[in-house]
Amino acid sequence: MVFVNDPGDWSHVLAPFDHAEWNGFTPTDAIFPFFLFIVGVAAAFSLEKRAAAGATPRDLARHAARRGGTIVLVGWALAWFPFTLERLSRLRIPGVLPRIGLVVVLGTWLVLLARRRPFPVGLIAVALLLVHTFLLVGIGYDLTPSGNVQKAVDLALLKGHLWKKTWDPEGLVGTLSSIATMLTGFLTGAWLLSPRPLARRIAGCVAAGGAATACGWVLGRVLPVNKNLWTASYVLLASGLACVLLGLTLALVDLARVRRGTGFFLTFGRNPLLAFVASGLIAKTLLIVNNSWFDGDRSSLWKRLFVLGFAWIPNPYLASHAFALAMVLAVWAVVRAFERRGIFWKV
Repeated sequence: MVFVNDPGDWSHVLAPFDHAEWNGFTPTDAIFPFFLFIVGVAAAFSLEKRAAAGATPRDLARHAARRGGTIVLVGWALAWFPFTLERLSRLRIPGVLPRIGLVVVLGTWLVLLARRRPFPVGLIAVALLLVHTFLLVGIGYDLTPSGNVQKAVDLALLKGHLWKKTWDPEGLVGTLSSIATMLTGFLTGAWLLSPRPLARRIAGCVAAGGAATACGWVLGRVLPVNKNLWTASYVLLASGLACVLLGLTLALVDLARVRRGTGFFLTFGRNPLLAFVASGLIAKTLLIVNNSWFDGDRSSLWKRLFVLGFAWIPNPYLASHAFALAMVLAVWAVVRAFERRGIFWKV
């Protein structure tokens, strides 16, 4: 996420490290649904642990509301930074963290409504995808950037508080299918909690993920794979890939016991909210700080660091992504400093 969000020069970004313009799928398009998928996996483990400790369904529902609400507030605070009245007047209400927070609350409540049983949870996920698809194509709207239902709803309810003047990729209608993405993660987590041998559970993850990926690709021939609209084909494709990747990771780390080199990633995994907020604050600060430099050039600190530190690289694409890699390392250094002091942001 940090890597694809922070190239040194947006004019030079290789296709795999950018979102599909509208329909289509790139590795970058997998990042956000992977977030929601692993939220669902974690929810299965968390709910099981809390229920075993004596928490009632009402306790679990309240905890989810507090957790999701906090994530939403953190997202709005990050969008408001650097905390001016002008920015507050046009505060972006949708966003990555607000969507995650909303999905945490509603997704967990639906899981609890289904009594944490996989079959009814699966039915709810299917129902959400069917309703979402009906809204996209069944009430007079189309799947174009200008004529889709998500744009219409967001302009009617949130005009002036969107990512762009007339569009937000994290719009309200897409929340339905985003919850379905989280529920696919819950189903995966429930499978991993089963008493079956680890190897069988891993094989089940890979097989189910492969099947979902194939179904998403086939459905995409009829209902385009589209991250902006978060179509059902996109959910199946992304969740399938996430399930396969999780299974392969478990096979490598937990079955084959390969631990060397995983520490770098564990640092991010132990403090994901801090990593997200730190990356946003660092990027915004570098873009906001403008100065007249010693050579007379007046530009943002972001551009200045890129020119001085990376523009000497002959290939402009390599230079742009080298800057992004440096941003990843900078965020890792911040998160690692917190980790070494035993400070973890938990909500």
